[in-house]
Amino acid sequence: MRGGSTLLVTSLGSFLSVINSTSLLIALPSMMVDLHMNFFTVIWVLTAYSVALAVLSPILGKYSDMAGRRAVYRIGYLIFLVGSIMAGLSPSASIILVARILQGVGAACLFSNSLAIITDAFRGTELQRAMGVNAAVVGFGTAIGPIVGGALTQITWRLIFLANAPIAALGYALSGSGVAEEPRAKVSIEMDWAGSAAFSALVTILIVYLTLSPIIGWTGTTLAMPIAALVLLAAFIYVERRAENPIINPSIFRNRKFSFTITSTLLNSITRYSLILLLALYLQGPAGYSPLEAGVLMTPYAVAMGLSSFFAPNLVRRVNSEALEVIGLFLIVASAFALAMSPIPYVYAAIAMSIGGAGMGLFYTPNNTAIMLSVEPMQRGVAAGFRTLMLNLGSAVGTALTFAVLATEEPMQLIGNVFLGLSTSLGYRDKILFTRGIDIVYVIIGAMSLLTALLIIMESKRHK
Repeated sequence: MRGGSTLLVTSLGSFLSVINSTSLLIALPSMMVDLHMNFFTVIWVLTAYSVALAVLSPILGKYSDMAGRRAVYRIGYLIFLVGSIMAGLSPSASIILVARILQGVGAACLFSNSLAIITDAFRGTELQRAMGVNAAVVGFGTAIGPIVGGALTQITWRLIFLANAPIAALGYALSGSGVAEEPRAKVSIEMDWAGSAAFSALVTILIVYLTLSPIIGWTGTTLAMPIAALVLLAAFIYVERRAENPIINPSIFRNRKFSFTITSTLLNSITRYSLILLLALYLQGPAGYSPLEAGVLMTPYAVAMGLSSFFAPNLVRRVNSEALEVIGLFLIVASAFALAMSPIPYVYAAIAMSIGGAGMGLFYTPNNTAIMLSVEPMQRGVAAGFRTLMLNLGSAVGTALTFAVLATEEPMQLIGNVFLGLSTSLGYRDKILFTRGIDIVYVIIGAMSLLTALLIIMESKRHK
């Protein structure tokens, strides 16, 4: 059955990317020691992947709309395979950086096409179900990533990368016959290379500034980055208005449904990444657990997200998609405000995590479907790529928000050590200050989710 094989191939790609990211966090301390890296270099190892993924996803999405999705998707598995082997055999931090960029390029080929491929292959209720399965796989990968990472790191951190290779090879083999190709008009269309270059530079500078500024400062030499971003934004708009076939057609933003849905994706991404980061920082800092223990203790969140994502399509039949998204967002609000009352016993924290994870799943699945159905079939690659961009921008903003608030309470060096699992024993004063900063961010992201819910309610009423 073609639909089943399509879902298998696309879910495998999503699983590969998620488990690669979540398992890597556990291995960072071992990598630092083995390759003699400092905190700044480690952040670059994490950021390089996100930058490549965010920059290339809309560009590759546009290309796949024009030239076809299967070839782009298949080559994504090959590039990810090469990057994983290179990272696993890397003798130095510089080679790891190059390998992580390659992994990001491969992931961009996969993510800029996976939802578009699913939307091409399924219709109606089956589409909702397929989206739910894909989201559940993401939740499953998030849940087992830290556990797998911890187990492999006990042998060597290199296995975290090398273990990706057989998954990528299997995905490449299956995608040959498992991905259906939609017929396309045989018209020669030139890519918008000038717009692509301006867009790539803009997104790179923006993500690097948001990720690194909490560590090295928001002013001084880093101040040149937001100025350069504004100049590049103006140049990008100028080029796109005159391009025959723009990389991001401005008309897509005149589609109110797409614009509103993608904005809610960005806001939720900020919340989702901040919540995960806060849980990890609290468990590894004030609570005093190791990175592996923290990963295991965060399992209720990931499991709840996976289960709610899987069952969300059944709930859509009883309530509409917007109502389900709002319910999910209110659950996230309740979870964030409950966690902001730390320190609380773990059993209560686990309940709050489960509520937050369930809320994320209830929002995630219908939101993904709404994005893909809000555009014409020949714009689905761009829509999927832009969604990936919003997810990565959200993670960058979430990181910047969390570290910026915590830095008002504690030295950045201490925060970095806790983040990397190098310091899991804090003094009484540091525990109080660290916890206070974490609670402030919980309140901020709770308020952000509440705002997102209210915006969806207002837009739904306006539409009716």
